[in-house]
Order: sequence, then structure tokens, then C-alpha cells
Amino acid sequence: MDILVYGAGVIGSVYAVKLQEAGHNVSLLARGQRAASLRAHGIQLQDASTGRRSTTRVSVVEHLASTDSYDVVLVTVRLDQIHSILPILAANHQVPTLLFMLNNPSGMGLFEQLDQQRVVPGFPAVGGFREGDVVRYITLRQIPTMLGEADGSVTPRLRQLATIFKQAGFTVGLNSDMQTWLKTHAIMDMGIIAAVMMTGKKSAQLARSRSNVVMLVQAIREGLLALRALGISLTPFSLTLFFLWLPRWLTVIFIQSLLRTRISVLGIDAHLGDDIEEIRQMTREIMGQLRSSPLTTPTLDRLMMALD
Repeated sequence: MDILVYGAGVIGSVYAVKLQEAGHNVSLLARGQRAASLRAHGIQLQDASTGRRSTTRVSVVEHLASTDSYDVVLVTVRLDQIHSILPILAANHQVPTLLFMLNNPSGMGLFEQLDQQRVVPGFPAVGGFREGDVVRYITLRQIPTMLGEADGSVTPRLRQLATIFKQAGFTVGLNSDMQTWLKTHAIMDMGIIAAVMMTGKKSAQLARSRSNVVMLVQAIREGLLALRALGISLTPFSLTLFFLWLPRWLTVIFIQSLLRTRISVLGIDAHLGDDIEEIRQMTREIMGQLRSSPLTTPTLDRLMMALD
């Protein structure tokens, strides 16, 4: 399969390498110094779980022309960058599948200028950061590579995408309502990032502050309940179970434990640099939706002030 990975950050770099190792013909779109470095040195990865380092050569391109043909374009840019590339994707009618692996609480409304039959919403299972030219990453086993058609159906295209990611070594989850999945994930993600910001910009520090973790759990609970009050059925079920059904003290203990792991350093703390603007935009979008809910979110509102 011919695949263009649009975006050469952590997520794009890891998926490009794994997909090429699985036998696919992969091109990676990068620009400027990043493109020059990739051409000179290849994609340099370090698996934070094992310490293993690798260097992989892939084809590097700097543009997607209207006449370029690929089977899939895998879009891995940040939410705050997406509007600059949508016109480029819209101008190309050769690619049948545009798979968006990014935070997107707005759902399919984000893609109004695209032929929505081409769009597949998804979410990556990778976290990490770049140190110079080296991408330090971790595969998030707790969150598989998520995929779902906009209408909730399981199509041959979706099965094929699931297969190629499994061949590349990723666990895969198919969801019949990816748009809601992305909203619920946004509430959890922005809540955790805001709580870390409020507590000193390190997840390990948040883990030691039980009062702030209690506030975090209450804030996420409020957000999920306000979303459900809008008539939106929450997904995944595990998130509903975790924040709405389990005793709060148990949820607090679990989150404190999670915040002490390597996952938090690479999956949470890594967002506190250049990625923070993406979190702010995601917050503006989801909080704008929650304001129309009949349920208020006072704890969530207060927590979100930490992102200002």
C-alpha cells in the first residue's frame, strides 16, 4: 500500500517507520530543517520502554500536489495546525482515504471543505517528544490505535486499515462513534494537562497532590455528565465506568499511580511545550460545546483556568 504520512513529529515519525517495516511504501511529508535532517540521517527513534534505538530511511517529500496519488494519507499534525493543510488536502482528489490521527472534539464539522466520504477519524497510540533529531516514544497499550468511519459502519476500508496497523505491530480498536470518543478523550486529556500545569508542570508532582487529583476527577466527571446531558451517549464504556460508576477514592488512587509511570512523562508532560496551544484550542472547542448543556461544570471551568 502507498501511504503518505503528513507530519513528521513524534506520531508521524513512529507510524512511518512501523508501517514501512511492515512492508508498505511510505513517504513522510516534512519541511525545512526537519526535512533536511530526515534526508541526511533518516528517522531516528528511541523506544523509551526498552531503550532500543533505530534509524530508518524513508522517502521524504515536502508537498502534496493536487495530482499526487496515494492509497492513504495519514494526517498526524496538531489540531492547531490542521486548518493550514485542509485546503491542500481538498485540492487533491486522487487520494481516496484521508485518515486523521489527531485530537478533534469538533467531529466531522472540522472537515467541511473535504469530501467527507474520504475522511476517516482516528487517534494514535503513541506518545513522546523529540530531542534534537531523535524521537523518544512510547506505545500506549492502554489506548490502541483507534479507527472509525464517520457513520459508524465497519467497512472493508476500515478493516483494511485495521489490518495494516496490526501488521505494523499496533493494537487496534474500532469504534462505532469516533466523534463522541474524541470528545470524551478531549475532556480527559485537557483535564489532566490543566491539572499538571496547575501543580507545577510535572505529572509526578500532581501524583503527590491528592487534593488536585480529586479536583481533576471531579472536573472530568462534570464534563462527561454535561456531555451526556446534551444527548450524547458516552464512549468508550470504560471511561464511563471509571469516572462515573467507580467510587471516587478508587479512581483517585488509580490516577495517582498512573501519573507516576513513564507513560505520564512521555504521554502527558510532553504536551507542555509547543503542544500546549493544541490543548488550548481543544479546550476552547469542547468547552464551547459544554456551555450549551443543561448541566454546569464549575470544577472543570476552574481547572481550565490553569491553561490560560
